[in-house]
Amino acid sequence: MRVSPDLETRLTHASPPITAVLVVAHGDGGDARLNGNVQHLAGQLARRLDVGVDWAVLKQPESFTAARARLGVAADGRVLVFPLFMSDGYFVRIKLPGILIDQGFADTERMTPFGLMEPLVDLIEHRLKSLASLSGGFAPHDLPILLVAHGSRSGEPASRQRAEAIAATLSLRGLGTIHLAFIEEPPSVAEQLAALDPTIVVGLFASQGTHALDDVKALVDARPGVLHHVAAIGTDAAVAEMVIEAIDRHRRLPR
Repeated sequence: MRVSPDLETRLTHASPPITAVLVVAHGDGGDARLNGNVQHLAGQLARRLDVGVDWAVLKQPESFTAARARLGVAADGRVLVFPLFMSDGYFVRIKLPGILIDQGFADTERMTPFGLMEPLVDLIEHRLKSLASLSGGFAPHDLPILLVAHGSRSGEPASRQRAEAIAATLSLRGLGTIHLAFIEEPPSVAEQLAALDPTIVVGLFASQGTHALDDVKALVDARPGVLHHVAAIGTDAAVAEMVIEAIDRHRRLPR
């Protein structure tokens, strides 16, 4: 049987199969307990996938060494890296590749970061509709809603741009005006809480293990008008299924 030139090219240049999955987050360098979300997600993936799964955080480069040791020979193959980040900013584009090489991950393939996954907007929409209904049978467009993102003091635009894109998409879907606040750039969380007195606040964060989010929680707790506060959308129960489906799709793609 003759093989078509296109198929022959794909077979000849096909990448080796994925032997392991590494979930990577920014993490917290001072308290390992604050890295619980990335560990929890890795555990959920490990129970469902047919390859080794482990985790590491950028704030603790030694966690990459530990992950490589736990993965064993699987780390010598092709490792699929899932960035548990809200944007494709400096840490994902510049910092992560360097650490992977330094820590001995020679053959890696990076997935789309969590915050850029297409189903994430669907998840946020679903949660906003559910929370609005719990607030007295309302729809999201009936209530003031605030999304909180990280932003950047250095001018790195990725976090702001992704937050703006999510808010714009939700508005186009009929959820009304979705307001934004940022931790490291204007408008600040304190300013927007005072100006809007929102009913629902959702954090566009991959995990809640940072001191900055403790500050957000304190500000939100001081506003009695906030009926629902989702501190970090990355801790939602539906995230693991989203990631598993994305990994399955990624592994099926011709490379």
